[in-house]
Amino acid sequence: MSDRVLQLRNTRLVDTLYRRTRDLLYGRGWGAFHRDRIYRSLVLDLLDTFAFTSFVETGTYRGYSSELVAVRHPRLPVFTVEVVESTYRRSARALKRYRNVTALLGTSNEAVRRLIAEGKVGEMPLYYLDAHWQSYWPLRDELRAISAAGGKAVIVIDDFEVPGEPQFGFDLDGGGDPTHGEKCNLDYIRPALSSPNVYRAIFPRYAAADAFASGGGPLRGHVVLFQNMSEEFERYLDRPLPRSYYFRHAAVVA
Repeated sequence: MSDRVLQLRNTRLVDTLYRRTRDLLYGRGWGAFHRDRIYRSLVLDLLDTFAFTSFVETGTYRGYSSELVAVRHPRLPVFTVEVVESTYRRSARALKRYRNVTALLGTSNEAVRRLIAEGKVGEMPLYYLDAHWQSYWPLRDELRAISAAGGKAVIVIDDFEVPGEPQFGFDLDGGGDPTHGEKCNLDYIRPALSSPNVYRAIFPRYAAADAFASGGGPLRGHVVLFQNMSEEFERYLDRPLPRSYYFRHAAVVA
């Protein structure tokens, strides 16, 4: 998308009309989780399987992912954090119709720490960590806060390197479109995961033809970490969707 087209797309009138049109055609939250229907189904399946007490997203962007969760689970507290003020204002405007959504402006690691400290995430939150494009990556600080809180949680990290599955894209620490830097992978996050917490991980294993109705599209890697949920992890692997499209990582992540 050219800069001029993007500027036009981001104007309030065009953004509102575009969003309403796409909502009518494809349903609210249509752009969630990179429009990847397997990825989207995985998050919704997690929400249907476990009694999560909140959904916390870092990196709101246009708010499609939080919107989808809010529509499907209208009683679940949804918190979404965005650091860029113009982006925050645009997404907050679109999300204000959902009473269970709280849109926050600020650095995501600080917001996560505050939500935990204030008890707003509850006893078993689902985190979706997707704040990976600025020059400062808050990911490891977000994970340190979640790890320090202990307890049960599921953590989905976006733009993550998938072992042995090169069709999935991932980010490098550096912001924007870096050509060098640390890969967003297990080695990158391990220092932020502390004992005595126990972690289990699953990764995707599917093709673009599975994910997109058109038969093709850019796949983005992700990992699903189960913190202190070993029994739930084992049971979840028997469900049809993860059994078909995800695999267990061989080693405990910590």
